[in-house]
Order: sequence, then C-alpha cells, then structure tokens
Amino acid sequence: MAADEKQLNVRVRARTHELLAERVQRKGVTMQAYVSGLIESDLDPARESFVAGLVEDMTGLLDEFDGAFDPGRR
Repeated sequence: MAADEKQLNVRVRARTHELLAERVQRKGVTMQAYVSGLIESDLDPARESFVAGLVEDMTGLLDEFDGAFDPGRR
C-alpha cells in the first residue's frame, strides 16, 4: 500500500457482494479498483467526467489495436 493511502474495510450483504462480483468481472477490474473509483467519483465529480472521456477514447482505439497486433503477440 502506498504511503499516501489508507485502508477502509466495508461490509455488505451477501447479495450485494454477489452483484458486485458480477459487475467487476464484466468490467474487468478488481473490487478494490471499482469501489475506490465509486468513492472518488462521488467526492470529485470532475474526475468521473475525465475517466468517462478517457474510457470512451480508449474504447474507440480497440479496433485499431486489434488490427495492428495479432492476438498471440499482444
């Protein structure tokens, strides 16, 4: 853990955890990244706009990436 980070433990209901696990799997991120991102976005709305724009830009580059690299050489 980085020196400027603090640990936070959160308890959720079993069903909430199941739904969270499904969501992070679909998004391809860790629970840690997903939950901390939600908190940071709530506290800093400008960050959410930036991240959303970045994701949109990167998604637009996927076809170009796929065309440039063979699947076995990524």
